Amino acid sequence: DAGLLPCGDEQDDYFQTWTEKVNMPERDTVTIKNVIGVIPGKNPQFEGQSVVIGAHYDSHGLGWPDCLADNEGKIHPGADDNASGISVLLEFARLVGKKWQPERTIVFVAFSAEEAGKLGSLYYVRNAKKYPISKTIAMVNLDTVGQLGKDALTIFGNYSAREWVHIFRGAGYVTGVPIKQSTLDTGNGDEKSFLVAGVP
Repeated sequence: DAGLLPCGDEQDDYFQTWTEKVNMPERDTVTIKNVIGVIPGKNPQFEGQSVVIGAHYDSHGLGWPDCLADNEGKIHPGADDNASGISVLLEFARLVGKKWQPERTIVFVAFSAEEAGKLGSLYYVRNAKKYPISKTIAMVNLDTVGQLGKDALTIFGNYSAREWVHIFRGAGYVTGVPIKQSTLDTGNGDEKSFLVAGVP
């Protein structure tokens, strides 16, 4: 409905689907799906290049693969981690999907299995076909943004490209959202799969 074009395994499909061996109670193989839509870039000089905006849609469910002590088997609803990130991803797609004509293609990815070792983003990085990782110039990951309130929005990985520090400082100034740029190289979410692959 947002106007994004499908970019899954098949031509008119939004799903990137595969099976993965996992160490999970009562099963050892699961089917996993990333959901991918794009806004095509309009500048032919940037043909094949992309910027990925991602968020993971899984949570801890009943506590697998890990949870705090005494919480095993209890429902982990995942409102903050990470329905909040998916909400921002979907709202951004809705606001720009039918109106924006970016220079480079914008790839929106809802990753699965982040809580199980970033399986969704790792698979995407290794298997993106139409917009391969070698031509991905940047990735923005939206994770656990639901408890922000009056706290600063923490940015990880901001030192992976010299432009990030200035972009986020400017974004904070323009929007009025307080920004805290972490001195750590990265968080431990799906952005790490991209950083390891050389994508800021």
